[in-house]
Amino acid sequence: MAEVALDLDRLVPLQPKGTRTPLYCVHAVSGSAYSYAGLARQLGDDQPLYGFEAPGFDNDRTPVSDLPALADEYTAILREAQPEGPYQLLGWSLGGLLAFEMAKRLTGAGARVAHLILVDAGLPEVMPLPPERDILLRFVRDMMGLSDSTPPELTGLFAPWPPDARPEAVFPAVEKSAILPEEFDADLLDQQYRVFRAHLEGFYSTRLQGPYDGPAVHVLAEFSAQEDMRWGRLLTDLREFGVTGATHHSIWTGDHLDTLAQIVRTELGAPSSRA
Repeated sequence: MAEVALDLDRLVPLQPKGTRTPLYCVHAVSGSAYSYAGLARQLGDDQPLYGFEAPGFDNDRTPVSDLPALADEYTAILREAQPEGPYQLLGWSLGGLLAFEMAKRLTGAGARVAHLILVDAGLPEVMPLPPERDILLRFVRDMMGLSDSTPPELTGLFAPWPPDARPEAVFPAVEKSAILPEEFDADLLDQQYRVFRAHLEGFYSTRLQGPYDGPAVHVLAEFSAQEDMRWGRLLTDLREFGVTGATHHSIWTGDHLDTLAQIVRTELGAPSSRA
């Protein structure tokens, strides 16, 4: 296939070369497409891989908290980049939810989705947002690549802040602590937090409607909360795989990434009798 022409503010070419059907990967709660850079390298030079990057992440757009609207937008972008199927979608975490919604839109319009792959993707639950301090803590922990554990130095950093702590007060202290790499100064943290918070708000206000009947795969990290990821009621043709010893974030590193990539490679390379 010809290399896709695109707007780099919307779809990032992590590996644009190759003859195979492109794989389109949807960002997690951070909004960054670059979570998939390691997977792109693992899948090789013949597998094109593009990543959706969120409004407000490294661009001048306002972050979007309406996840169905994001799925509408990304589906339109995908159809612009690749007018005809078959389509191949992958999404980690929040990206799994968005990929699921995109697959429903594509098949509803009569397009063929050959592969829908979710990676450790939780189901949304309608509930109030936690206190601002807790969201800020979760954001910094996510930036550190941590899943559920909070190291003592991060606990100590956040201990003095009240529940309604403001980002403009917290991020200079985070920068000064050097708990993150030095390129994450207070201004960059504030920019990326706006995206993170908008997506979290969307996750806690989205009520999924209706199943997806096409073939789907879910790859789960061993140490994630499995009860939060029961997609069987919405994915009627679902197969699941586990990555032993992996957490929500470490599934993208080392031997865990090798295992994940092999699952994805096998799925994309196998002929699909069900599609």
